[in-house]
Amino acid sequence: MGRIILLDENTINKIAAGEVIERPASVVKELVENSIDAEATSVTIDIKDAGKSLISIIDNGTGIMHDDLPHVFERHATSKIKDIDDLMTVRTLGFRGEAMSSIASVANIELESQSEKDTLGSRIVIKSGKIIENREISTSIGTSIKVKNLFYNTPARFKFLKSDKTELNYISDTVEKIAFSNTHVAIKYIVNDDIIFHTPGNGDLLSVIQCIFGTKAAKMMLPVSYSNELLSINGYISKPEFSKGNSTYMIFSINKRIIKNNMLKEAVKTAYKSFLMNNRFPVSILNIDIEPDRIDVNVHPAKAEVKFSDDRSIFNLVYYSLNQTLSSNETVYTESFKDSQSFSIKEASMLDDIKDYRPYTSAPTDSPEKSFEINQIPNKHTSSYIWDSKPDLKSQPIAMKDKELLSTGQVIGQLFNTYIIYQKDDSFMMIDQHAAHERIVYEELMNKAKLRNIDQQPLLMPVIIELTPKEKNLAEAGLEVLNHLGFDIEFFGENSLAVRQVPIILGQPCSGFVISELLDTIDDYKNDFSIIYEKTIIQIACKTAVKAGNNLTAKEIEELIVKLFNTKQPYTCPHGRPTIITMNKTEIEKKFKRIV
Repeated sequence: MGRIILLDENTINKIAAGEVIERPASVVKELVENSIDAEATSVTIDIKDAGKSLISIIDNGTGIMHDDLPHVFERHATSKIKDIDDLMTVRTLGFRGEAMSSIASVANIELESQSEKDTLGSRIVIKSGKIIENREISTSIGTSIKVKNLFYNTPARFKFLKSDKTELNYISDTVEKIAFSNTHVAIKYIVNDDIIFHTPGNGDLLSVIQCIFGTKAAKMMLPVSYSNELLSINGYISKPEFSKGNSTYMIFSINKRIIKNNMLKEAVKTAYKSFLMNNRFPVSILNIDIEPDRIDVNVHPAKAEVKFSDDRSIFNLVYYSLNQTLSSNETVYTESFKDSQSFSIKEASMLDDIKDYRPYTSAPTDSPEKSFEINQIPNKHTSSYIWDSKPDLKSQPIAMKDKELLSTGQVIGQLFNTYIIYQKDDSFMMIDQHAAHERIVYEELMNKAKLRNIDQQPLLMPVIIELTPKEKNLAEAGLEVLNHLGFDIEFFGENSLAVRQVPIILGQPCSGFVISELLDTIDDYKNDFSIIYEKTIIQIACKTAVKAGNNLTAKEIEELIVKLFNTKQPYTCPHGRPTIITMNKTEIEKKFKRIV
């Protein structure tokens, strides 16, 4: 007896799928997912004419039983689920039983398959939606399916396909993402008789990254691994210097299903907030395993989206795992990196530690399973929290480990009164003095602000600031931020502010630029209190840090180096710019042709 059954009307209605084959990539996705559901360990994908004339998928899976063949191309016929209750525990990539019938309605199909339980295989040919051949054949265990002349009977849909190059890019993107989320499957991808890539199928994601993106890209990836009773997160994220101009390469899978999810993207972007400049995005490939009853996979016709039972916990755990990876790995920039050349990621061919301020208000300290101690900053417009972290970074005598840092290296001097040259062993660092000092000041202010430990200076006479009606509304929203940062400000009259006390930053009273910057930031980010607070501190750090062009003494340079390496994230400034670029002796000798 076969395994495929026709679903009952109640289950069909609740599935509410309406599977649509939009383009060749849709066909590739559905067929390869069927192969993976059939426990295949090897899948060959052969594409011709961008999938319009041929899409061939060959796998070594369990195959289709002979008794099931008549039902394969019927709507809502599936071996994945039996009734609506199974949707709560489904782990297969497909489950609706619509893909094969949808494909058969817009293309000609040749299918050959043999199940482990049958002595002979079967061959079925469908043209114009009708079975014209159905017979037994001798073949190997597994399934081979050829989809020919896609959209031959739907000229309107064929007309709206893009160019061959564009459609091929969609297919390549689909195949790459499936390979990243199913590393146990050896995927051979062929286009017009050329092998594009062949993944090893050894379960190692880094091997797949190397196979698809190249060796240089693989060397720029950092491993992510975290698990608890809710979920497990495994994958790789790029070092900050390896970034892209869009979020195309932020890839997520849930239980090996490739999905699109803006909340997960936000978690990744938040983890990188102080590591990357604006409009730069990391490369991230994250595979999340979670109990099926905690997600709903039946919310999108193409099964490309899922709903989580607890978005907040998922966000915090993804953010935490990435933040831990970035904080515990060296993310120093290297001189030899060329984003447009070495790390193009197939584009030319086939195509902060800011864990203190989050949109969500609960997350882990030492472990995501524990709750933070929090200091609440009330605001009548919004509610947010600041998470406790390490104690204040006070100015202290140079510790023994700091003396060792300086004694094992040598300060060569300043370049252009902007970059500090520091040699250590067979390599040297170029340190951007402004970016480095900005990082130092930023972390000091963050810690002092959380501990309410910012030095203040009362003003002999209060400074009165006149406000427009709009500025008054903005100031009301940001008053608590300013008070928390050491300002003593209150409303004075109808449309005025009285500044009675200002913070002392680096031994100097903080000027009024902070108030002006804060009003602009509030206008940009409205009631997102966490971003407003963070941006304000970044602005203070930027304005007060030593500038490019300032001549520093030897003692000032040594102090800057020591303090930089005592920060939690010494390799980028709060804006995401690199503070340090390294270069070794070998690279220099190559440039001078001492080494060929």
